Order: sequence, then structure tokens, then C-alpha cells
Amino acid sequence: MTNNAFSFGATETDFWARQMDPKYQAQRAAEKEAKDAEQRRMIQAYQAEQQRQAVMSSAGPAILDLIQGYLNRNTPAVARNVEADFVERLPGTTPADFRTALEYLKQAGSVHELVSSTQGFMGEKTTHLYPLGD
Repeated sequence: MTNNAFSFGATETDFWARQMDPKYQAQRAAEKEAKDAEQRRMIQAYQAEQQRQAVMSSAGPAILDLIQGYLNRNTPAVARNVEADFVERLPGTTPADFRTALEYLKQAGSVHELVSSTQGFMGEKTTHLYPLGD
């Protein structure tokens, strides 16, 4: 007898008995559910990454534009004011997005964050943002 793909199920004597076994069906259902859950998780992670990249691609120029706008009005670009304007200007963003984008800009050498030497209300220090380069 030849052993090929077409005769595999026919030669196995307990194939259908195993297929109809409730334990085997439960195991297959659990495996399918785990696979589906992992696929949903991967899709959500991918969508979150796409949203983060979209925010970052628009966040850097937006932050630089906000800083330049403050400096054009001869007012200091205080970080918390720029953050508030950023969250208002880009719907769906959070202060954490602003901080992340600002860190990327600082690492890239596009923005300098200067901490004020004077203390404000309850010892709070003010930070000013300055564009570097062009």
C-alpha cells in the first residue's frame, strides 16, 4: 500500500473517533481561540504603532511651530504652555505624546529645554523651549 496524502485519512482507523471526541474538540477550540486572541492583539499593537507614528510625524513639526510662534511674539516658550497648545492643536494626542515627541526632538538636536534657575509656586521650576539650528 502506498502512503500518500490522499490515503492518510482512510488508513487511520480512529481518525473520525478522535475528531468527534469532546476533549479533542475542546482542545481544538481552545487552540483556535488562543490563535484568534493573539491575532487580535497583534492587530491592536499594529494599529497603536501606526497611530504613534502618525502622531510623531506631525508632532515634531507642530512642536517646533508652536515654539517659534511664542518666540515670534517675544514671549518665552514655556514647556507647559506649549504642551497645552500641542494637545489642543492635535486632537487625539496626550501630554505623554508631547513629552515623547519633545524627547525625540531634544535627542535629534532640534530643541533645547532650559530649566529656569528661579523657583515658582511651591518650588516649581519653569522650563523654556528653544529651537536649535535653522
